[in-house]
Amino acid sequence: MTEAGIEIFIATGVTLAMTIAIYFGERAHRYNLAKKGKTWGTYGFKYEGHGHA
Repeated sequence: MTEAGIEIFIATGVTLAMTIAIYFGERAHRYNLAKKGKTWGTYGFKYEGHGHA
């Protein structure tokens, strides 16, 4: 069984950093849309919770 080279660890770190950056970028985008009162993550549908008839 061969040992993992440093390239594997670098690639894993880069991939993890990219994933985290994408996650926080999407989160910031959704926050900005919600702050403006626009729909986000609902494909344009308005969510009506309990108590709305």
